[in-house]
Amino acid sequence: MLALGLAAGLLAACSSAQITDTIPTAAGGLPENAPARSATAPEYPSVNAMPQRREALPLTDDELKRAQAEMTTLRQQQEQRATEALAEPAPPSAKKSAAAKPPKKSKDAKPAELTAKDAPK
Repeated sequence: MLALGLAAGLLAACSSAQITDTIPTAAGGLPENAPARSATAPEYPSVNAMPQRREALPLTDDELKRAQAEMTTLRQQQEQRATEALAEPAPPSAKKSAAAKPPKKSKDAKPAELTAKDAPK
């Protein structure tokens, strides 16, 4: 009897109809607010189908070096702007208002913990 029950369970798992959808929520089935299963199964690509050719080719060595140099230059400029902004003394009248309000962070400035780690190589 046990073997017959296991065989029925295994065959039910292979069926195309989802028996698990009919199990009540209290017995471990799908929750009541679960979205409905789609009527058609999703299509899978053919086994031998090749992906489409990309129009954008990988960067050449020269383009890669140029991009790295541009990013390094931008990082150095941002770090320089951040240090200049911190080094500028505030006018005496601005000190009173600055004490009441927290200082604004510039969009270009990096957090101090990142600038120490990301020093130019």
